[in-house]
Amino acid sequence: MKRLVFLVFGIVLMFSAKSQDADSTQFAPRRPKVGVVLSGGGAKGFSHIGALKVIEEAGIPIDYIGGTSMGSIVGGLYAVGYDVPMLERITVEQNWDRILKDEIPRKFLPLEKRLNERHYLMTFPYKNGRLKVKRSFADGVYVNMLLTRLTMPAYQKREFDELPIPFLCIGTDMISSDAIEFRSGSLAQAIRSSMSIPFLFEPIDYDGKLLCDGGLKNNFPVQNVRDMGADIIIGVDLEITSSDPNQLDNSLRVLERLIAVVAQDESNRARKDCDILILPDVGSVNMLSFNDFGPILESGEVAAREKYPELKKLADSLQAIEPFEVQRFHTQPIDSIYVTDIAVVGVDERDQEIIRSEFGGEFPRAMSFEEIETIVVKIYSQGYYSNVWYELVDTPEGNILRFHCKNKTSLTFSVGAHYDNDYGIGVLLNMSAKTKHFLYNVDLNVADNPYFRARISYRYSKMWSGNAEIMAMNLKANLYYPSGSIGGVLRFQQNALDLYLQLVPSVTQSVRLGFNANYTMLKDMLYYEFDDEDTYKHEFWPRFYLHYFFNNQDHFDYPRQGWNVNFIAKCIMYDGVFSSSELQPMFTVQADVNKSFPVGNRHAFRIGAVGASSLGDMKLINTTIMYDKPVINYNDMFFIGGQSKMRYVDNYMSFTGLPFMSIYTQHAAFAKTAWQWNFYKNFYGIVSCDAGYFRNLLTMEDIDDLIAEILGDGYKNWFVPDKYVMGAGLTLGYKTMLGPIEIEVSKSNIIDSWVLFVNFGFWF
Repeated sequence: MKRLVFLVFGIVLMFSAKSQDADSTQFAPRRPKVGVVLSGGGAKGFSHIGALKVIEEAGIPIDYIGGTSMGSIVGGLYAVGYDVPMLERITVEQNWDRILKDEIPRKFLPLEKRLNERHYLMTFPYKNGRLKVKRSFADGVYVNMLLTRLTMPAYQKREFDELPIPFLCIGTDMISSDAIEFRSGSLAQAIRSSMSIPFLFEPIDYDGKLLCDGGLKNNFPVQNVRDMGADIIIGVDLEITSSDPNQLDNSLRVLERLIAVVAQDESNRARKDCDILILPDVGSVNMLSFNDFGPILESGEVAAREKYPELKKLADSLQAIEPFEVQRFHTQPIDSIYVTDIAVVGVDERDQEIIRSEFGGEFPRAMSFEEIETIVVKIYSQGYYSNVWYELVDTPEGNILRFHCKNKTSLTFSVGAHYDNDYGIGVLLNMSAKTKHFLYNVDLNVADNPYFRARISYRYSKMWSGNAEIMAMNLKANLYYPSGSIGGVLRFQQNALDLYLQLVPSVTQSVRLGFNANYTMLKDMLYYEFDDEDTYKHEFWPRFYLHYFFNNQDHFDYPRQGWNVNFIAKCIMYDGVFSSSELQPMFTVQADVNKSFPVGNRHAFRIGAVGASSLGDMKLINTTIMYDKPVINYNDMFFIGGQSKMRYVDNYMSFTGLPFMSIYTQHAAFAKTAWQWNFYKNFYGIVSCDAGYFRNLLTMEDIDDLIAEILGDGYKNWFVPDKYVMGAGLTLGYKTMLGPIEIEVSKSNIIDSWVLFVNFGFWF
């Protein structure tokens, strides 16, 4: 503060002396220029907004502003002209979880990802003959879009000195290890480069440099702002000079401290060079506490008010030198832009045409940011491109929307994990490869119930693709008595070749028309202890099928709104009835329709209907006589029971209150209801009830009844009291980054014991 007083006093004396020499020259006193410098600190940088509020109240003009990392975001937006109330509003209105995680809304997911919903624990790109580790947790596409939208009012200003307040920010070049000062170019990308926190956000490949967080080299760029022309510096610094070792108890805290340590000497010098230094106390929050913006905003204001006497004294001194009126700006976010044409940069000509087609062909036209960002997310969600961002470039021909991206690594290996007590422990190993026309995908599930699946897809056009898939899997299911005890075990190993043509008219629906050749080896240990050699059945059945799928739900595990429709019709060619050996057709149809309704902010109601039936001549189709008892071919039937969302076989349907696959039926019709309550943050409570009719197989006595029904009318006496099944359950779920953790307790009217279901991890 003494330095500041002497500076102002000296300027006053100088101006006073010169004004007395009015005969020799007329000299207009010049007010000293004020620069504001904002340090990095991740989410703690929200405190800069509170500090700016007090600086404004004190009446201090801001002639230059600069920052690093989060300081570059706040400083850059302030330089564009957003006032403090608008910066606070922007902070409060963001979905920070989505921005930090690059969480793509489910409505934008490609259809293929909806059909095969999965999340991997880790993904490893394969480059130059080696497996690599991803450079970051998130690509940062949502950060790119947010910064582009907010800086769009100044898109014509390629020199940052031309902004309402001249601005600079600092990045770090990972190739040369140099600090990079940004004072021109794309404002959004300059800020994005400055705030690319290592390991969290993908470094920016920009102008021949690989850029990440500027805090690694210069977290508090005081000297840079002085070099812009600032005589007086007001600094807001968030970094602590030392840390309690007890607080360094996780990798995030260690990373945060590491960034501070690397630039500590530079920051210490910068602090000493400030004329007024504001040090907010953000408490225990860390650099990723973006949802704790309230206390952080307040901390900046509290710290600045402690310096208010000094700030006010400075403002009064500057007024004494040269009276002035502080100019404040009130820029508003814009909703749309006028686009003359689209240019795609970073990929070959074929990809350029594909991306351009997403934007449509009629230009020039006005485009809303909602429309542009929807297209950007759709392109990004396909999984083919990385480093996705866009900018508006002012050219003599008009405003060109320039879309930047790069092709992702064509070959990746991924690992996922899941447990539930229906399928057991599973570790999924995946290999995916992409070319211009083909997509290759290989799954190996190392599990209690393992499977192998390999698929190749050829994309004819945006909507049409041809697919070939081979699959081999093993599955075990228990057979239950009404008491709840296990009465037998069904084991089968299935191999299949699936060829299908797929039409995808939108991201929410698909139609498949295909042929499936299915070879099954089944071991039925239902009521008898057979020798292994005697209990195997070998079956090969070709089938044709039609599959329609529609899904626009907002979440896979805990949907609040949207539809899910799954319809499958099959024509199965079986090898005869009784002595006949000719192939004969048999038909099955199944439909599962669910609708979710939001109720208030935290509740949702779900209702659904399920129907399944085997049509045609069902009289002892492909049965085998063993020990004078016929054993029904389970490929004809529908598996009912359990709560797992795994789909090893497409004729499996969950039912509350029943153990996993405890009913095998040829006809089913039931309704499903559930009430979902998001009662605290990521915690969910669900009450569910299912009720309907089956022609079931549960006990030894039922076998004789079932045979009589098969030999007679398959639908006779279906909707009768002894075929009615009802189940209810209560589920507690918790949503984590590794997938949901769920515990369900349920009970039905046909099983005496309670059913416990436990699940952890994403489904696959």
